[in-house]
Amino acid sequence: MAIINPDIRITAAARFDTEAVVGNKILKQTLQQQSGTDARRLSRLSLIAALGAGLLRGQGEICPDCAVFLGTPFSSPSVFAKMVDNVLNHHAAMPFDFIANLHNAPVFHAAQTLGTHGATLAVATERHLETRFHPLLLAAQSLPNGGQAAVGWAYEHQANHADTREGSIWILLEHGAEHGVPVTLDMEAEKAEMSSRQAAAQSETQRYYWQDIADFLETLFLADDLPSDKPSPIMMARAEIL
Repeated sequence: MAIINPDIRITAAARFDTEAVVGNKILKQTLQQQSGTDARRLSRLSLIAALGAGLLRGQGEICPDCAVFLGTPFSSPSVFAKMVDNVLNHHAAMPFDFIANLHNAPVFHAAQTLGTHGATLAVATERHLETRFHPLLLAAQSLPNGGQAAVGWAYEHQANHADTREGSIWILLEHGAEHGVPVTLDMEAEKAEMSSRQAAAQSETQRYYWQDIADFLETLFLADDLPSDKPSPIMMARAEIL
């Protein structure tokens, strides 16, 4: 495995899972209880991203200028469908739906939940190998000395992936940290495993959309060079609403 930057380490990680049958009201209530965020105007994708970011906030100290990078395959599909229906079938424009569906809205709300005012970037990312590591690579390349970046992957249900669960995964990168796990990638190994993973994805139901990212992180944490009698310094915080 090649280390992206020996000075950058993952110091915290979190994962939030849910599924399409869970109503937005439940997600909004949970976010309100978790972080005090007013979730009335948030899209479902923003809720999913913010709930995962809230878990990350509880795992480590977030600097006020922490940058936030979020990968997602689409802006909120449910809000987009509602907006199109209102315009085409009811001839009604809904400004708040448009604002909620801006491509960077989920990363903005994630940063709000983290309590940071640093740079934010939404990255169009899908689960295939060609793009799924883009948020991580962009964050690592832009991280200044002593800086922090929260990197996330979020997914809201789409009709063309009917059997995949929703959720978000988050990690905290720190430049110059003395603890944590180095960020390493083995693209050749990823390519070799891609076909078998795709076949497994087609045969499984309710598979998590970002399962490859979850598997990558789990492997990374377990593979860290530690004595066998010592636990990994990173334990992924998890929560689910199913």
